[in-house]
Amino acid sequence: EVETELKKRIIKNNVDSEHYHYCKVIKLNGTLYGYTELAIINDKLAFLDKDGYQFSIYADCTLEDLIDILI
Repeated sequence: EVETELKKRIIKNNVDSEHYHYCKVIKLNGTLYGYTELAIINDKLAFLDKDGYQFSIYADCTLEDLIDILI
């Protein structure tokens, strides 16, 4: 449910990625393990760092971290 809600918010969001054209994101403040954006890439949620590198949403963070993004 958390992943589905995050995807819905990204789709509704009018913020484009700094790294990928035509890719909507949720901007993060960098305090979550250094990630700057949360995006949908190849139908999966992925974190992007300041250089545009992609990371699995479960590489470092917990379910609670994902819930905090929604709050």
